Amino acid sequence: MPAPTDGESQVNPGIPKPLIRRGAGIDDPQLRATVTYLQRLLLRGLFIPENAMIDGQFGRQTENGVKFFQVRQKLVADGIVGSSTWLALESFILSLEETAAQWSVAEPEDIPVSIPAVPSSRTYPILQRGDGITAPNLRQDVKLLQLLLQRAGVLSANAAIDGEFGPGTDGAVRAFQEQRNLIVDGLAGGQTWMSLFQQWVGTYYPTRPLLAYSDRLIASLPDSGMRRYAASSIPLILQECQRDSVVDLAQIAYILATARHESRLGQWMLEFASGTAYEGRADLGNTQPGDGVRYKGRGFVQITGRLNYTRWSDRSGLDLLGNPVLTEEYNIAAIILVLGMRDGSFTGHKMDDYLSGDRQDFRNARRIVNGLDKADLIAGYARDFLKVMR
Repeated sequence: MPAPTDGESQVNPGIPKPLIRRGAGIDDPQLRATVTYLQRLLLRGLFIPENAMIDGQFGRQTENGVKFFQVRQKLVADGIVGSSTWLALESFILSLEETAAQWSVAEPEDIPVSIPAVPSSRTYPILQRGDGITAPNLRQDVKLLQLLLQRAGVLSANAAIDGEFGPGTDGAVRAFQEQRNLIVDGLAGGQTWMSLFQQWVGTYYPTRPLLAYSDRLIASLPDSGMRRYAASSIPLILQECQRDSVVDLAQIAYILATARHESRLGQWMLEFASGTAYEGRADLGNTQPGDGVRYKGRGFVQITGRLNYTRWSDRSGLDLLGNPVLTEEYNIAAIILVLGMRDGSFTGHKMDDYLSGDRQDFRNARRIVNGLDKADLIAGYARDFLKVMR
């Protein structure tokens, strides 16, 4: 997760916050500390590129970052930082920091594990293949699972109690589930834990690095062609979600569903149509001859038009306007997909408007990208991805 390197909040209530605009800190050096603070907040929220100069000078890049944030918050996007923008920006960064703290996963101390005398004295995580490997914070729990499987006689006595839920542990879980007439899914859930302990115990969904879901998500796809591309794209998208504090599983499921519909998770990174239909579209910023063809749909979410390519050039720090083919590269496309849906950069509708906590309006979430076009189809993809992660 992106987090301050010193472990402290980036929000500083002691910094003066006057109304500032483009030019601040350039001709009036006394404002440089305030502009530097603004730039650090914008960088923490990924509203300016990672390589942006933190120089205390309110130039074009800082102004564009402010406008991106204001659009996200449905404020007047004038690039001027007044009291409402200061308050909204600091609140947004505090929320990011809180999310980062909740989703930080510390690796536990590697010590021997024993079967508890009173199993019901604690709760147990629902474990899956890969835990203890891609999710090292669960290693001690996997060790306990392995000890119980050994006691049940389905894991050999000389098997390593290493805390890694790999093929051997997966096979032992499935063998145990078959013996006890449980659902044979290789998932150590409530029924499996209770059958291993032979008494009631509580379970919970653990915090995992998002990358831990990659293999299951890829395997869930319906055809080998899509799986081949997803093997590269899904890990990148999950890493970008983690980096950008998009950790609500319903939101991640919808991001993946959008990428599946728009580009088959990386198979179609360039729109099939010629782009001539976009010629002269002022709403897309296509004001010059050839813009429709040059700036047709690209990437996981198929951004279209001179205006969108200009915005993402400013935001990414890359010359996507001069070299639009860069938008087809997976790592760049993942940034546009995740941040664009998180912040409402495409239509003004953002992820939190439809998917947050118990609210899961997958159908209307399509408005984040393209009205209600194919809304039910994409909602179905999202529900399938969410089931895999849960």
